[in-house]
Amino acid sequence: MDRINEVKEQVVELYNQYLKEMNYTHRTLDIDDIASIEKEFKSVYVADTIATRNRTSFPRTLTQKLRKAFADLLLLMEGKDLKAEKLLLAAQQEGKKNCQF
Repeated sequence: MDRINEVKEQVVELYNQYLKEMNYTHRTLDIDDIASIEKEFKSVYVADTIATRNRTSFPRTLTQKLRKAFADLLLLMEGKDLKAEKLLLAAQQEGKKNCQF
């Protein structure tokens, strides 16, 4: 579960940067509560969508990283590690290539 802790740290860091960039002060995130994470994930998505529609200035790169980290964390909390699965699949594919004559 070392990876989940690593992703939690990344989410907290990115979320704090996002709050600072957006000048939000009274928002909280309970990093161990799925409902809290989902709520903030949706709020970041909605803010990004509105800014895109209105063509206003918005920290898009930061929000993309944050949304990716939120999604990764939610999957990890549900027991699904896509990064590990991709590595395993790549290793299996490489093994199959080496076994062909």
